[in-house]
Amino acid sequence: MRKSNVVLAVCRSYDEEKVYESVRDAVAALGGIGHFVSPEENILVKPNLLYPSKTEKCITTNPAVIKAVLRLLSEAGYARVKVGDSPATGSCRQAMSQLGLSEEQLYGAKIADMSREVFVRYPEGKAAKSFWFCEEVLQADAIIGVCKMKTHAFLKITGAVKNMYGLICGTRKAQGHVRYPNAAKFSEMLVDIHNLVKPRLHVMDAVVAMEGNGPGSGTPTEMGLIIISADPVAIDTVFARLVDLDPVLVPTNTQGMVAGIGTCRENEIALMLLDNGILTDISFDEMFSRFGKKDFDVSREKDRLSVLSLLSKVTGRFTRRPYIDAGKCVKCGICVNHCPVKGRAVTFKKGKDNIPVYDYRKCIRCFCCQEICPQHAIIVK
Repeated sequence: MRKSNVVLAVCRSYDEEKVYESVRDAVAALGGIGHFVSPEENILVKPNLLYPSKTEKCITTNPAVIKAVLRLLSEAGYARVKVGDSPATGSCRQAMSQLGLSEEQLYGAKIADMSREVFVRYPEGKAAKSFWFCEEVLQADAIIGVCKMKTHAFLKITGAVKNMYGLICGTRKAQGHVRYPNAAKFSEMLVDIHNLVKPRLHVMDAVVAMEGNGPGSGTPTEMGLIIISADPVAIDTVFARLVDLDPVLVPTNTQGMVAGIGTCRENEIALMLLDNGILTDISFDEMFSRFGKKDFDVSREKDRLSVLSLLSKVTGRFTRRPYIDAGKCVKCGICVNHCPVKGRAVTFKKGKDNIPVYDYRKCIRCFCCQEICPQHAIIVK
């Protein structure tokens, strides 16, 4: 049986040389960069740049990991490389600037202009029949994902699969939550993106992860790993197991496996550990005993029974909600402006001198507000 190969490279700091060696040797263990992309192709490197943020907050892929991938491509003779993401707020260039990255530091790669959008029909999609992609996506022959290991209020985790949602242009991402309002349908749509754009390789920054109130307001926690594979579901399965989360509780894993973009079955995943230049096979149990965190703050709730799901829609009970911490809220209105629901589920009902107020009858629990709050003032419970 052919297995999905996943390499876990031990990397306990963001020292640029150490990160580069980890990425270089891990990709070599998978067959080398030439196994995934060709020098004559236009390559888009896709990090997680949720919104412009300082490196130490761990909201975005660390610049050392982004640079390591770009350096690997450059040293292998790849000259047609761009790097980009479409943040929820701000621009790709602003997000890169916040990370201290200018084009002069990108080993010849260019910062992609992710502001122009193109409508793409996809009749083969299971959930989504069309997308508004950034134009740069269509100009790329190959995509390499460089994701961040983080929790996610809506999907439990955000890793390799969810990272590709940043190919959707600007605020259209928020509208996607209205069209696909539950985690299963949203995950089906994410899998449709993968089946359409077919990323070649995924690199996960798990040197320092985010736990708790992710993906934008959580707490950094050291994991000491860079995880690399061509299989996005396998990478996210490894992520789940490292944090003591059943991989089948992650909807992108189950939907991804059904659609054939990867596997979350452990007997179909071959793990390799790269430590101090030495490559060895490793089991899931050994991986968890050495690197896992049983106390990692992530939702481990199972899907609710259909009766409770119905009651939650009718009564508003038995379901998680976003709440605003009045002590942290600065009344900036970003949550109000980014609510995708018609008529807005969060408004300045009591005036702009007071914190915004939720109408939970309208709220679809997409948690876009929590995701993009720059003050980390919105929690889900």
